[in-house]
Amino acid sequence: METIKMRKIQQVFDDKKVGNISETIARELESIHFDDMVKPGMEIGITVGSRGIQNIQAIIKAVIGEVKARGGKPFLLTAMGSHGGATAEGQRKVLEKYGFTEETMGVPIKATMDVVELGTLENGLKVYFDRIAYESDGIIVVNRVKVHTGFKSSIESGLHKILAVGLGNHKGASLVHALGVKGLKKYMVEFAGIILEKAPILCGIGILENAYDETYRLAAAAPKDFKSVDMELLRGCKEILPKLPVADVDVLLVEEMGKNISGTGMDTNIVGGILEYDPDEYTPPNIKRIILLDLTDETNGNALGMGQADLITKKVRDKLDLHATYTNTITATFLERAKIPITIDTEKEAFEVALKTIWNLPGTPPRVVIIRNTLKLDEAYVSEPVWEEIKTRSDIKPAGEWTPMAFDEDGCLMLKV
Repeated sequence: METIKMRKIQQVFDDKKVGNISETIARELESIHFDDMVKPGMEIGITVGSRGIQNIQAIIKAVIGEVKARGGKPFLLTAMGSHGGATAEGQRKVLEKYGFTEETMGVPIKATMDVVELGTLENGLKVYFDRIAYESDGIIVVNRVKVHTGFKSSIESGLHKILAVGLGNHKGASLVHALGVKGLKKYMVEFAGIILEKAPILCGIGILENAYDETYRLAAAAPKDFKSVDMELLRGCKEILPKLPVADVDVLLVEEMGKNISGTGMDTNIVGGILEYDPDEYTPPNIKRIILLDLTDETNGNALGMGQADLITKKVRDKLDLHATYTNTITATFLERAKIPITIDTEKEAFEVALKTIWNLPGTPPRVVIIRNTLKLDEAYVSEPVWEEIKTRSDIKPAGEWTPMAFDEDGCLMLKV
């Protein structure tokens, strides 16, 4: 293989972040008259989902503290749809991975797959909702607001989604996804609307993160303001959304993927694969070959999203939990995202296969990019043609000298981000 020179770079993103999380939570809740919502003795569920959210423990602890300060009895609600193998115990284990236990949080954790029926949409779809949540005295909805991995709209992932999908449990999540991405885009907000009318929703906390995964903004919302807060935070998300350093890539090496990184393992907003969008709003990247090197420990073998890759290593294949992957994928209805790519023994061999199949003219230097995952894009390795394109940009800085693309004796990539 001809020597390919790589250089580490830094992308400079907006690094504004919340200074004091507990104070911000207290101020936000006060702004929506939280004192009027919580009465002594009320048993109040606080949602925790299955995404990797920076500072989520601090955020949830702050909410717990505000409930206790008003005499409420808080508990944590698993709000994961079909994740965790679509079982209550599986969802508890997901929370443990993120450090959520009854010991660390000081409150009970309640999980069930049982649901109640709250109503029916005009198209006949029934609205299901977590039984424990419904039977509580109140629910505080906490979720990150971000771009969805399947469609583009004014409301994507956020407070509405965790109501309709997360607290719908397996049965509700399956119905929300039943009509595919167009149905999800159209009906998710309608599902959440009925839930807001019928379930004891007290308020919501929307979380916006910057490109460094730090808490960029926290916003409390009364039930009547869920739409406006979801829309406002999503607009902010799109403004600060990180991207690959270039849109045209011959070979993209992704060191890891998993459900803690994105609902699709590798964020489709970064690597491509959005199924429903307005061309005026979104332009997908042009990536010829994607190589996936590993799964995160937190994903527990759930490899939904691996179908976006062209090549995986044997290490990835050996970590697959097909039951968890298929359960989640079938619920989401995007079967192509769980297709198992060509499996190659080593990372070195996978890279060689990728170079042979990018259809470049002989002698054309390949445009290669290496990233850790689709959440961490502030650092990357790029090959010479990519560097030549970006080297004069103010948001790009060199972070190292030129080094050859290298693999160790076991065929493992040595240039780790």
